[in-house]
Amino acid sequence: MTLAETIGVYLAEKRRIVDEFPVAVLERAAEMLFETYDEGGTVYAMANGGNAGTLDHFYCDFKHHPFVTEDKTRPLPPDVRRLSFVNLCSSAAELTGLVNDIGADDMFAASLAPFVTPRDLVMAYSGSGNSPNVTKALQVAVDAGARTFAMTKGDGGRCRELAEVCLVVPGTSRFPGQVGKNDNNFHFEDLMLSVNHMLVGLLKQRVAERRTD
Repeated sequence: MTLAETIGVYLAEKRRIVDEFPVAVLERAAEMLFETYDEGGTVYAMANGGNAGTLDHFYCDFKHHPFVTEDKTRPLPPDVRRLSFVNLCSSAAELTGLVNDIGADDMFAASLAPFVTPRDLVMAYSGSGNSPNVTKALQVAVDAGARTFAMTKGDGGRCRELAEVCLVVPGTSRFPGQVGKNDNNFHFEDLMLSVNHMLVGLLKQRVAERRTD
């Protein structure tokens, strides 16, 4: 297979995923986000590896983008409610401290447990759906009565069982680097950012509509 043909495989898979995207699942996730925002709750997000870095992008977008004018010249007035967003992966000091003290499997759960409430939304991202640090924190969120959203792939793993709403990236891949145990992983990671952008845009629309009511 030539380089161009291999690139074509990736793009063809991407188009198929977009065609099969579970719109209704993301619609429900957006509704949970709106409920959390309306109630003054906090969004907590967690992931591992490169996906933890993507959550920094989430943090920037969710914290600021829905709350600026359309021409991006100024923020909305201070009386417009902002969204509280916590990236559980943001502090290397906190994470390494928790790993050192209680172990990697419990680091997110320990960070989340003292603060999560039923007003909140906990967002979990795990390609396998079985990362212990993610599933343990999801269980903490469920026990606290919080809203829960997970994004995964394959069969969804434990995340699919725990989360109130679970978005499973459809399909499988033949592209180098995302076959076997990593099946569809690049597409999963690409789609994380798309999900972020859709949710942020929908929240921006919600904020704007509330201001004109």
